[in-house]
Amino acid sequence: MDTRLTEFRPLQISRYVPELDLLNNPLLKSNEKEFLAEFYEFLENELDEDLRKLEELNYKIEEPIEEKKKVIVKQIMKKLSDYGYYSTIMQEETEYEIGRIMRNALIAYALCGGRWSEYSERYIAGNWSIEMGRLAGGTLYCNPVNYKANDYQREKFLAPVARDGKIGASAMTEFNAGSDIFNMELRIMEEEEDVIIKGKKVFITNGLLADNIIVYGRLNNGSIGAVLVDTENQQLKNFRSARTYTYGMRDAFVSRLIFDRVKLPKENLIEGNGIDIMFHQLTEERLIISAEALGDAMKKLLYSHTWAFNRTQFDKRLYKHQVIRFPISERIRAMNLLISALIEYARELDKRPELGSSKLMAANAMGLKIETTELAFESAIHCFRTMGGRGFIRQYSNQIGLLDPYCMIHGGGSNYVLEDSESRRFFKTKPSKRKMKDVIPRMDLFTD
Repeated sequence: MDTRLTEFRPLQISRYVPELDLLNNPLLKSNEKEFLAEFYEFLENELDEDLRKLEELNYKIEEPIEEKKKVIVKQIMKKLSDYGYYSTIMQEETEYEIGRIMRNALIAYALCGGRWSEYSERYIAGNWSIEMGRLAGGTLYCNPVNYKANDYQREKFLAPVARDGKIGASAMTEFNAGSDIFNMELRIMEEEEDVIIKGKKVFITNGLLADNIIVYGRLNNGSIGAVLVDTENQQLKNFRSARTYTYGMRDAFVSRLIFDRVKLPKENLIEGNGIDIMFHQLTEERLIISAEALGDAMKKLLYSHTWAFNRTQFDKRLYKHQVIRFPISERIRAMNLLISALIEYARELDKRPELGSSKLMAANAMGLKIETTELAFESAIHCFRTMGGRGFIRQYSNQIGLLDPYCMIHGGGSNYVLEDSESRRFFKTKPSKRKMKDVIPRMDLFTD
């Protein structure tokens, strides 16, 4: 059964908005624009059809759709990998001479937001769920493994994901501890030749699809450790995964994992402190989530803009009402200002990799993540208000990904833990009052 109402017209984006086109941003260098344009072409030619198939499945009820979704998602990740867009760890980019983190951020922005194509005169789909799956495997899994794995582990567990497109996942969050790693309960018990994993994880993106998972837990001595798990195509003995259904992110396969005394070879245990391993990728992760949120905000603003121009109410187009028009303009300004900060941070991290271990850089990357996810959240709310009752049904909420930002606004405990902390130091003023110098501080401040 299809939940759409045939009486409602399809919502088609049909207008180019220069302020919402990253390729039109003067801060991007020519080589960065060339790389982004190439990815947009890949998105249109290789992924658009698959992304629209996922959307179509979300309209179906009383019909099994999960297995169909699994096939499509794995196919998308393989295509991303084949073209060097899944992970940037083992993909050497030379043609455009763009840093690894900058490439990662541009891919994230484009894959979340999509783009209105002047050539095709249609909107090319974007999907935050799919980008979260790419981030979970290509960054949250690959980065810490690349950081601390030995040669055996790199060949067995990293190369198949980073190079060949196998699905990876990172298992940190727990039912009671959440993302508070100091209260983590999962046990990694070391024996003479094996390690035994016992515990549960939740909200694990890709968990139901993952070929390889990096699992964080408490070692015999009470410290945090990390172990690499080959799920054997999800058939590993004493391991179970189940879908966790969220309001948004309907294609991300967010999962619950159960390790009921799973036995693994001791050689799967990564040497080093688990907290160090875990936190190694967090600055980059925060920047990539910021890029995702900005891409999603752009998508919501594009739909709000389209609806305001096309929808007539009480003999007036909606855009003629200031209550509709002004918030769109204000959020476009805020979005472009935050894009400026993202570009500067990504470039600087590529130029000075040592900043990846800077606590101040990590704090400000978190501040950017908070601000951008809030912008995506606010843009979704305004899109909902602009659309009226139509925003309440799957017909348009699926198409726009209306509830996706609701799943990210408190991601990692960031908003309620760090609302007034050091992470806000450059992001405390309102967008309308904020100046460029407020969001792009001197980079020498980040050297601890």
